Amino acid sequence: MFRLIFHIITIGLCAFLFGLTVNSFFIPHKLASGGVTGIAFFIHHFLHINTGWIVLIINIPLFLLGLKYLGKRFILFTIYAVLVLSFSMKFIPIHAISNDILLSSIIGGALYGISVGTIIRIGGSTGGTDIISLILSQKRNLQVGFLNICMNLLVVGISGLVFGWNITLYTIIAIYVAGRAVDMVYTTQNKLTLTIVTEKYQELSDALIHLHARGITITNAEGAYTHKPKKVLTTVITKFELNETKHTIKMTDPQAFVNITQTLEVMGRFRKN
Repeated sequence: MFRLIFHIITIGLCAFLFGLTVNSFFIPHKLASGGVTGIAFFIHHFLHINTGWIVLIINIPLFLLGLKYLGKRFILFTIYAVLVLSFSMKFIPIHAISNDILLSSIIGGALYGISVGTIIRIGGSTGGTDIISLILSQKRNLQVGFLNICMNLLVVGISGLVFGWNITLYTIIAIYVAGRAVDMVYTTQNKLTLTIVTEKYQELSDALIHLHARGITITNAEGAYTHKPKKVLTTVITKFELNETKHTIKMTDPQAFVNITQTLEVMGRFRKN
């Protein structure tokens, strides 16, 4: 329960920070933050509709996509983050903290990436292109921040046509800094190897197989101190699956010893179909 409350508070604070960043660093300087937020900014510029409501409306179909591929827990956290983000963007005044556009693009991009990366690390997202990036990162084994940068190129192009290419260059800086910050906060490795020593190997292996479609290798082991027979489970997961996997292990066998290492490359069948 404490863990859940901590996650809820953290997601709320990060979503609020995201809204503050957009209203205080991006919008005053006409910097498009990219993705759904960037699209909302363009609509706001022409129709003067509050960006918070636009973000919420555009995200509704993406929620359904995330529910299908990323799970109920993820989508509940995402809906909560988007609601906090939408209301913070609605009620936080649009006012520039700094008049320096370069400084705003760098600091705003960093705060953007830190807030989004933290929410993703916990197991949610801020909706929009984050949902698409996470799905593609699972399917194609690419970094979330890199995918966000690629998908934001369309928004950058529109920004250049609408506001001129001078401002667009600052937008590119903000999006690049944000993408790098997301990967730094989330995790720099795409694959992780889990070595789990447990006495409840049957229950734990069943739980992990049910959690995600990954193969698990089971080997015999013996404790050097107790000389009790144990099993060692070895599996490789994606970085996105880490939080749910750790939670499943703790719920199934709190006494299990788990070693998590970064994996450079995987050959063979990584996904069990």
